[in-house]
Amino acid sequence: MPEKRFTIYCAGLAILLTTLSCALPISAPAATPTQERSNISALAATQTALAEKPAPTSQPSPTSQPQVPTETISPTPTLTETPTLPVGVFPTETPAPASEPISAEVMRETNCRTGPGAIYDLVTIFQTGTLLEVAARDLGGGFIVVKNPDQPEVECYILSNNVKLTGDPSILPQYTPLASPTASPNFAASFKKFDTCKGDVYAQFIVQNTGSVPFRSAYIRVLDLRTNQKAEQVVNAFDQTVGCIIAKNVAPLNPGVSAFLSSALFKNDPRGNKLRATIQACTEKALKGTCVIVSVDIKP
Repeated sequence: MPEKRFTIYCAGLAILLTTLSCALPISAPAATPTQERSNISALAATQTALAEKPAPTSQPSPTSQPQVPTETISPTPTLTETPTLPVGVFPTETPAPASEPISAEVMRETNCRTGPGAIYDLVTIFQTGTLLEVAARDLGGGFIVVKNPDQPEVECYILSNNVKLTGDPSILPQYTPLASPTASPNFAASFKKFDTCKGDVYAQFIVQNTGSVPFRSAYIRVLDLRTNQKAEQVVNAFDQTVGCIIAKNVAPLNPGVSAFLSSALFKNDPRGNKLRATIQACTEKALKGTCVIVSVDIKP
């Protein structure tokens, strides 16, 4: 009986040991330090050999298709705006700076006409001190072309002696004037009244320029048809007189303008008698140029 129990005990112990041995992990045998160093040295030698070995050059096989080179995309160029140049100026040229306008200051009252001369139509009269812009240089006859300040698009001719220029007029263009118009001087006259200066009598007339050119001088003679006395004189202005004083000076008498003309003093009072006045107006001073004569009768 004891032998049977011992046999059973041994069999159970064997089964227990077998079970425990299966549950425990099986570990790989530890590498020795010598083996680990050998493995590391071999790996380093392999890496060095691979690094020093030149990369193989691939050669296309005779039957293989040629490789298409990879297209390289160029960067998009930056657009630079080209400055706009004036018409007629090339890029290599530098536009010349604009010159200062030539100006003229009127030194004395002066007429401005459509052409260089008294036979041209009057545009306007510039007073002393007026500043003008000069459009064209001297035309050789003593005239320059200026712009009318009241109408900048209108240009007219004035005598250069009547203005003071600022700037160099030689840089200005030269105009060819219009053809000279046919002079057409004419005027109308009428008796106004008698007046006195220091007790002596004179006759005063109204004169209106009805022609196309100005008058710059006149001759007046008043004849007393009863006594045959006469009073005559030559003048270079068409002044209005009051007594012995000149109240208004008009020189010259421009087209469309009315002014006055007085006779010389009579030695004897002609009032109450029939008188005849002969008036001659001329386009130039001192009774020169083209002259026109008009007669006026004065009845008592």
